[in-house]
Amino acid sequence: MNVINLLQIWVEKINLNDAKQVSDLYHKNGLLLGTFSNIERNGQKLIIDYFENLFTSKVGVEIITKHEFKTESISTVSGLYNFEVDKKKIKARFSFVFIKNKLKWKILSHHSSVLPDKN
Repeated sequence: MNVINLLQIWVEKINLNDAKQVSDLYHKNGLLLGTFSNIERNGQKLIIDYFENLFTSKVGVEIITKHEFKTESISTVSGLYNFEVDKKKIKARFSFVFIKNKLKWKILSHHSSVLPDKN
């Protein structure tokens, strides 16, 4: 799996609303600063907890823009995405840091926040 595909796979797993499959994409010591929580989520236990809580609602996500930078072992992708939560659209921004572990890419850090209404 390459890093470009990992973002798309993350979107697909979010759209399936499967907390286990989403959390498996994160590094075992990954950090999630989620859109819908004020808690720093370090490690898979806290990350899966975030997605289990989120998926009590029907959630979808669509990438609007993305900007990528990649080296052999680290990659970043930042941009805008829209969440749909119980049929309500929420505009947000994101930054992912991916790390390559042997032949596998994992999400090391993920920050997401609601997009402000004004400049």
